[in-house]
Amino acid sequence: MQSKPLEPNEPVVLALVDAVTAWQGALEQTLSVSGLSYAKWLLLRAIRQNAFVRHQPFLGAMPIDVAYSERLLSELAQDGWVEYSDTVAPRIAEAASTRLERAWQAVKALHSVSVAPFSSQERVALGSLLQRMQLTLSDHSARRSRSECAASAEAAAACRTTPAGSNHRAHA
Repeated sequence: MQSKPLEPNEPVVLALVDAVTAWQGALEQTLSVSGLSYAKWLLLRAIRQNAFVRHQPFLGAMPIDVAYSERLLSELAQDGWVEYSDTVAPRIAEAASTRLERAWQAVKALHSVSVAPFSSQERVALGSLLQRMQLTLSDHSARRSRSECAASAEAAAACRTTPAGSNHRAHA
């Protein structure tokens, strides 16, 4: 059964946007205590997980282009978070490991606070509903991409060089 299109002021969508906005604000505030921004945090996480490759765009929860990631990397090095050279991949500086652990604990605490009002069943239900929404949006994006690729030969050539679904979301 095809559902009818919703109005732009759909209460569920507005509530979701408001909740994400509030969560992002709280996350930025939490990270700022450690001198970090969300972008720096994402980069640090990727470096810690060996998922960051210099001179390539970072396609995480917030895509970061090469120039911006290099600037962030330089700032993280200046602030003592990471060490790297032209021949050595970035890694978490040993002196920063305690600071990083404190920041990680603060983010974990924020995660706990953000779901505290929900029972375990409500958390499971909310998680399932949001995953369904994410899959639906991913399918929608993939269909639009294919449609745009089919619209012109030039766009089709560009689409062949861009992997489908390359904009994966990672969570803090």
